[in-house]
Amino acid sequence: MLGFLKKALESKVYGLDHAVLNVQLPPPTMWMNMGFWKDTQHFPAACQALIDQVLQAGLATDKGRSVRILDVGCGCGDQSVHISSLKKDAFSSTTTATSQSGSSASAEASESTLRRQGSSNESSKPLVDTYIGITIQPSQAQFAQQRIRLYQEQNKDGDIRTSADVFCADGADPSSWTGELPDSISNLVDTSLDPDTSTWLLALDTMYHFKPSRLPILYYAQNSLHASFMAFDLLLADNTSWWQRLKMRLVCWVTGSPFTNFLTREEYMRLLVAAGYDRSRIQIKDISRHVFPGITEFMGRRIQEGQPYGIKLGKYRGAKTVFGWWAKSGIVRGVVVVARS
Repeated sequence: MLGFLKKALESKVYGLDHAVLNVQLPPPTMWMNMGFWKDTQHFPAACQALIDQVLQAGLATDKGRSVRILDVGCGCGDQSVHISSLKKDAFSSTTTATSQSGSSASAEASESTLRRQGSSNESSKPLVDTYIGITIQPSQAQFAQQRIRLYQEQNKDGDIRTSADVFCADGADPSSWTGELPDSISNLVDTSLDPDTSTWLLALDTMYHFKPSRLPILYYAQNSLHASFMAFDLLLADNTSWWQRLKMRLVCWVTGSPFTNFLTREEYMRLLVAAGYDRSRIQIKDISRHVFPGITEFMGRRIQEGQPYGIKLGKYRGAKTVFGWWAKSGIVRGVVVVARS
């Protein structure tokens, strides 16, 4: 008996569990989205590629001399820093538009190379002049604020910088915003009708969580900020069985996402029109094949990689299963949405 206990204790002490002591903290990145996996198998690179897909779709043809972004659901600040680091001449792009018949909107495909702000002797303006990020999680807001301040401190000698800040608030409910956030947004309102200024609402992989729906923030963006809208969002496929919808309801119940947020393409178009956007200026591009298979495979690899070191990733097993189901069944579509004001 004592020999068994000794052996068990030794295996506990002298295993690989001490790997956690070698993990860099805080981690160099804290990205969290589904990623765009066309050209990478690396999670941070895929996450950055997804925000680049959205920015390319929205801003590659933007004519505004000054660009301002309200980013709802900004997470831990990685996309905030990334957007702040981009330069005005980043969009050396070729853009092709594909027309789709019936109720489908035209989808715009862009291939761009995004360049970060470099040394202080580079004279190009930042891509975005004013950035305001919002996240509902206090811990994420605090972390993102620290990331923004660190980035600004490290780049304080630059000629021109993006004015950036992050606030803790419910991005789904503009009527609940208090404190310094309304004052910061008032600057966007004051210049929203300036023809040389373009204002954008950005929502990266977040709006399907919004309660009770996306409509309040979309209506506010269009009617108060006169803002265009760009996002990565999830749609429900047009042809789904009652059994698939029942399983989706279960997924939504577990994740706390309203099932009513999973709209078909046509329902999503009608939602944007109800918020005040012109149907002819709405574009929806399906990028599912570069999203769900990649995140499923990555999570599977990461779970296996963590096992020898005693690193538990139990809660991500469920996410892997759901993403894999979406990849195989096509019941949920990952799309880039642009609605111009």
